[in-house]
Amino acid sequence: MKRLFIQLFALLSSVTSLHAGEGLVKIATGCMRATPGHSSELVSQAVMGTPLRLLDNENGWWLVETPEGYQGYMISTSIQPVDSLGMHRWRESARVMFTDVYTGRIVSTDGRGTPVSDIHSGSVLEVTGYSVQDSIDVKLPDGRTGRLASKSVSPLGSMGLTDPDTDAVINMARRLMGVSYLWGGTTPVAMDCSGLAKICYLNQGIILLRDASQQARTGLILGSDYHEYQKGDLVFFKSATKGNIVHVGIYDHDGLYVHSSGRVKVNSLDPESPLYIPSNILASACRIKGNIGTPGITPITLSPAYFNVKAPASLSATIEKYRTEAPQAPNLKLKRSPDPNIWQIMGSVLLESTREYLTTH
Repeated sequence: MKRLFIQLFALLSSVTSLHAGEGLVKIATGCMRATPGHSSELVSQAVMGTPLRLLDNENGWWLVETPEGYQGYMISTSIQPVDSLGMHRWRESARVMFTDVYTGRIVSTDGRGTPVSDIHSGSVLEVTGYSVQDSIDVKLPDGRTGRLASKSVSPLGSMGLTDPDTDAVINMARRLMGVSYLWGGTTPVAMDCSGLAKICYLNQGIILLRDASQQARTGLILGSDYHEYQKGDLVFFKSATKGNIVHVGIYDHDGLYVHSSGRVKVNSLDPESPLYIPSNILASACRIKGNIGTPGITPITLSPAYFNVKAPASLSATIEKYRTEAPQAPNLKLKRSPDPNIWQIMGSVLLESTREYLTTH
């Protein structure tokens, strides 16, 4: 049994070694490509301070995974690799999210206002101090320091703890009116349809899935009668030929919805309205409010990418007991995989194996 237990630890270590590590986006916008190359299709973006799993490196391009599980290739110059201890410390540190709707500017702390970096909604920075004139001192992922207006940020640890303010969600979407559409875009500079939904809810501390087809399977799923919709619901449209979900907007009121199509604009689900678009065939909707914490709708405070999530107490106690009672194996270390599914599966196996070992020795 002891041999089996050691083998299980070795297996867990081999599983975790498949992951090259973790890191943070260190520039205002990190672009994710379908394949490793600047000419490849833009599939998504991640803003400064977004934690990433670094899965593989190919000629200076990292295959990365964002907190919601989306993958793509990002050039290494956009990423600050961080070791496990550094990520643990970052997840425990005092941080803020930049929540201003429009692109901001981080300036130097020398009093001259020298630009350090631009910054977009959803970016996460460490707090290093508070300054005069309602400003806050911050540290960027690559170690640079700067200053931001206090009114432009929100404490990360207090976000996503309650249902989102759907008035604020719609208000943000409407304030982005006229912003250009960009396939793969997820910043207020330019975004695609699902990117708009993601931006507006992340500003409330809620992490949504990346694509419209993924978002359509989350929350409370509603039918195609828009009279049942409420402010903040995501409305989905389907292809006339294939019937698959191809577009998403954010419902406002009286049949109106905000979406990114060519630019961010308002249209109507009412066929009698002059704002109705016949080619937008309504398929369904989903309700985010009231469904926080369900699959695909993650409060940032419960995301293991942003905050440390401890192993189950029973498992920790059992492993600690094993270590103290089995000095013949002092070098065995339990390494948590970045993949929570792998951790849960292997953790369960290890727990049962440990219990059996402790009861038979």
